[in-house]
Amino acid sequence: YDGVEMEVYCEATGVAEKFNVHLRNPACDRQNSSYRATFEVRPGQWATVRLPWDAFEGFGPGPEVTPFVPILRRLGVVSIGEVKDVVLAVGKVGFYNVI
Repeated sequence: YDGVEMEVYCEATGVAEKFNVHLRNPACDRQNSSYRATFEVRPGQWATVRLPWDAFEGFGPGPEVTPFVPILRRLGVVSIGEVKDVVLAVGKVGFYNVI
């Protein structure tokens, strides 16, 4: 596979909202370790989000020094950095291939 694909719907008051996808694999030694990529969605409509593996950047012990390998233990969708009144619905999570 070439990356993560999700179908999402956002309810918010802004023009666009940013979220992160955090991936954990065997290199993630600690709870705060992950590989992270950001995506942006417009409120009020369903959207397909595609995040290629090379969009994920390592954070924390392990991932900061280990190149990402897509052997996944966990995937999380989060909103970090500011207080928001927002709802994010996830209708599908999967993987995609570029053909």
